[in-house]
Amino acid sequence: MAANLSRNGPALQEAYVRVVTEKSPTDWALFTYEGNSNDIRVAGTGGGPCDHQRTGRGGCGA
Repeated sequence: MAANLSRNGPALQEAYVRVVTEKSPTDWALFTYEGNSNDIRVAGTGGGPCDHQRTGRGGCGA
């Protein structure tokens, strides 16, 4: 099945725009599936290399 971007489209687009906007402090966005569905949602965004620890994903490298 295909991923569904429609349900959370505005939030997905907002997160993407914040990452690609040069003057934005947001450097990354993490997207994931909602539960057991094909709906994609924003799991988190951040502005620093270690900021992703707030989402509970991954670690921080030097």
